[in-house]
Amino acid sequence: MNPPAFPPRAPRTSDGPIRGAFRWLVAHHVFGSLLIVVFATAVIAGQVAGRTDFANSELAAGVEDRWGAPVVQPAPSLRYVHSGTIFTELKPLAFDRQHVEVLAKMNYRKRGLRYFSGFDFNLGAEYAVVNREGHDIDVAFIFPMEMDKSQVLLSELQFLVDGKEASLDLGESGNRLVWTGRIAKGATARFVIRYRARGLDSFIYKLDPALSARDVRVHLAVEGGDNYDYPAGVLSASSVQAGSDTVTLDWAFQSLESGVNLGVILPSEKTFDSMVSRMAGRAWVPFLVLVALLAALGLRHKRQLALHESYLLAAVYGFFFVLLAYLAAFMNFYVAYAVSALGLGAAVVAYARWLFPKERTSVLAGLWAATLLVPTGAVILEGYTGLIYTLEILAGLLGLMVLSTRASVRAFLSDLSQPGAAPSAAPVSTPVTPEAS
Repeated sequence: MNPPAFPPRAPRTSDGPIRGAFRWLVAHHVFGSLLIVVFATAVIAGQVAGRTDFANSELAAGVEDRWGAPVVQPAPSLRYVHSGTIFTELKPLAFDRQHVEVLAKMNYRKRGLRYFSGFDFNLGAEYAVVNREGHDIDVAFIFPMEMDKSQVLLSELQFLVDGKEASLDLGESGNRLVWTGRIAKGATARFVIRYRARGLDSFIYKLDPALSARDVRVHLAVEGGDNYDYPAGVLSASSVQAGSDTVTLDWAFQSLESGVNLGVILPSEKTFDSMVSRMAGRAWVPFLVLVALLAALGLRHKRQLALHESYLLAAVYGFFFVLLAYLAAFMNFYVAYAVSALGLGAAVVAYARWLFPKERTSVLAGLWAATLLVPTGAVILEGYTGLIYTLEILAGLLGLMVLSTRASVRAFLSDLSQPGAAPSAAPVSTPVTPEAS
């Protein structure tokens, strides 16, 4: 069956394509509607991404005061003098063994839209040194504490020297623990220190940059996440083992000529604040698609949207991102997303059904899903964003191909091609209601 032939086109007497497109944009209130959406999304994107306070959340500094801070644990150091001399000029003494084990359990903290990577950890470290000086030496074991002990809640501190309990004195500066004692000629001294604490975001173990190190091993096991990273200036782990919601990192060196930093940025939950910001920042593109689809419905039903109708739909579309951000600050993000998308979607579909009473509800719901649910869902499923957009575009192209084969659609397009046949001349002030139809 041959497709119906289009009648010959009359000479064009209307405005040029650029002016015609501009008149179409003005007639469908695109500029004002887009301004409403851009304003709403820009405000909320700036609030959730560049904020210092959102939805009554505390500042990051306040979170550190309550739940801990990034942990930086310098390695201890040994200083010595010959036995019987005065402690005036202490010489550094390198350890022959440094074995450190950190067992961390993630304890995420939510403030507003942001999840902070809090963690509770146990640190156990063993150090050994051999006295090769040929005579007894008096040593000072110095354990630095470069962290606010009130923030990390340092507890259950235990210190052993050669397997026996020993006490550590708080240094004059208040930021180090000190033990003094004697090591006999040729003897090996062993020091063990353990404590419990909590931290935020990262853990770094700093070797003494002024001393060489031998037999260095650091074992860091994390439970409750596996998407770790390394801070700047930190040496990556020698081996990594990732499991289901766990990750284990090991550093092992027989000798190091100078100190290095070892550590990790602890696993994190999804950053919902940046997710909402990305959704809002991209919203204007699918909104223009929604405007075009509503204009197509207007041509089909010979019913162009009035100014206030276009602006109301734009306001509800932009308000979705505002509602999502504030709901997600006080409840689970995915629940907030479902409530916002389904609630406002139902309102938009009901309003569009009143504007176009002859249109099927499934078609109107499909417009909302295609222009809001799919684009925002692509942000949530970050690893599949490109695939989701590609499939949506493909579905749209295939749908247009199917529509172009229908006789009613071809006749409608034929009518549009005639001069002066633009359906936009239809009345716009009075909506068509089921009773009127």
